[in-house]
Amino acid sequence: MIGGVLAQAAVPRDVGVFEFLFGAEYWTGAGGILTSLWDTVVLCGAVMIVATLVAVPLATVLAHHGRGELSVTWMVTLSRAVPTFAIAGLLVPLSLRRGWGFEPWPIFIALLLLAIPPIYLNTYTGVRGVDRGVVDAARAMGLEERNVLFQIEVALATSVMLVGIRVAAVQVVATEPIRAFLGGDGLGRYVRDGLGQNNDNLLLAGAILVAGLAALTGAVFGLLRRALPPGVRRIR
Repeated sequence: MIGGVLAQAAVPRDVGVFEFLFGAEYWTGAGGILTSLWDTVVLCGAVMIVATLVAVPLATVLAHHGRGELSVTWMVTLSRAVPTFAIAGLLVPLSLRRGWGFEPWPIFIALLLLAIPPIYLNTYTGVRGVDRGVVDAARAMGLEERNVLFQIEVALATSVMLVGIRVAAVQVVATEPIRAFLGGDGLGRYVRDGLGQNNDNLLLAGAILVAGLAALTGAVFGLLRRALPPGVRRIR
C-alpha cells in the first residue's frame, strides 16, 4: 500500500498527450494505464453494487406501501450537502488508526454516500409513479402483493430506476479520482502526478482518461435502457 501511495507516474515532460494515451509502453506493466484503469473500475463497480443493493430494495418497499415521503426530501438534501472529498478526508485518520490503511474504505464510504441518493430517488419516484389504475387492476385480478410489486410496479419502473443508477455511476466514476489525493491509486494518479510534477501533458491525459471512462459508463447504461421493451422504456 505504501508503495502505491508513493509511486509516481514515470512520464517524461516532453511526452505529448496523444503520445502518452496511444503509446503501448504506457498502458502495460505494473504501473501502466490498464492497471490504474482496472483499479478504478473495481472500486467503482463495488460501490455501485453495494449502493444498488441498499437503495433499490428500500426505496421499492417504501414506495409500494406509500411510505417514506420524507425520506425523499432527506435524500435530495443529502445528495446536495455531502462533500465527498471532505467525508473521505475525515475517514482517513480513522482508517489509519484502525490499521486499514489509506484506502479503500474512506473513499469507498464517501462514494457510497454519493451513489445512494440518486438511485433511491429514482427508484422511489419510478415505483410511486406507476399508474395506480394498472396496480388496482392487477390486484382486482387476484395478484398477490408480492407479484404486484415485482411484476407490475418494479417492471414498469425499471427504466426510471436505470436512469438513477446511470446518474450515480457517472458521478462515482467522475469523483473517484479524488482517491489519488488521499493516498490511493486509480486513474486519478495521473491528475495528481501531473499537478505534483507541473506536467500539463500528464494532467490533461489523466483528465481525458477519467472523462472517457465516465462517458463510457453513461453510454453502457444508456444501451441497457434501450434494451428494455419499448413499452417499459417509454415510461419515464
